[in-house]
Amino acid sequence: MSRVSAGPQTATELRVAAARDQLPIIRVVARTLAHRRGFLLTEIEDITHAVDEVGAALIGAATLGSSLRCSFEVSGFAFLLTTAVTSRRGLPRYPGARWRSLDAVTDRVLTTDLLGATAGEREVVVAFIKYHHRRT
Repeated sequence: MSRVSAGPQTATELRVAAARDQLPIIRVVARTLAHRRGFLLTEIEDITHAVDEVGAALIGAATLGSSLRCSFEVSGFAFLLTTAVTSRRGLPRYPGARWRSLDAVTDRVLTTDLLGATAGEREVVVAFIKYHHRRT
């Protein structure tokens, strides 16, 4: 893990190696931030599941030596995770089993595939939003 920073507006950035053994770090950060903002346990489990799905997809697409870059923004009612890696092949296209799973546990999934810094490389970005549904 090379960087973690938190600002006053509950924005947190995390950069780890694009490797499966780094997913627990991302899960812990996501769970902690959601818990601190009062998300329900079922919502936190959905967030954790979404982190696993997005992380696995991006790690599978990442070029060797790429970092997995995560930006967490959490408010009282929404959890937004934006993740990115450098890739030569991009993500499997929507819809697929992974995307249906993400659709089921999040409120919105966003993907984009941008030109990378060098020829043949792409910056693959996946974001999801999970809303906090307070009980009244």
